[in-house]
Amino acid sequence: MPRNTMAIGTLAVLAISLLATSANAHPKLISASPAADVSGKVSPTDIKLNFSEGVIAKFSGIELKDETGKTIATGVVATDPKDRTQLIVPLLAPLMAGHYKVMWHAVSEDTHRVKGEYSFGVDH
Repeated sequence: MPRNTMAIGTLAVLAISLLATSANAHPKLISASPAADVSGKVSPTDIKLNFSEGVIAKFSGIELKDETGKTIATGVVATDPKDRTQLIVPLLAPLMAGHYKVMWHAVSEDTHRVKGEYSFGVDH
């Protein structure tokens, strides 16, 4: 088999495997506000989660719990109209001083579901 044919075949296999990998990629949480493991002096007004790809607000959301495990009510989940990779969850009332856990789930525009959690604090 000529060397050029082998090289072309190898490149074709590599290209196909890269395409398959990117097609099966799941959204990844890139950043959050409030940030993980950080305590702020003021209560946030919302929780923002930034993903590696667009998410569907209707099928995504969070559960926010205080340090005693009590669920904190949140508003309607939405995506930023200018950036569908950002999930925004408004808080209905200011948070008291303490530690909070965010348990999130997100469904990407290509219907992959992911979930995770992180914690943050409010100092006042």
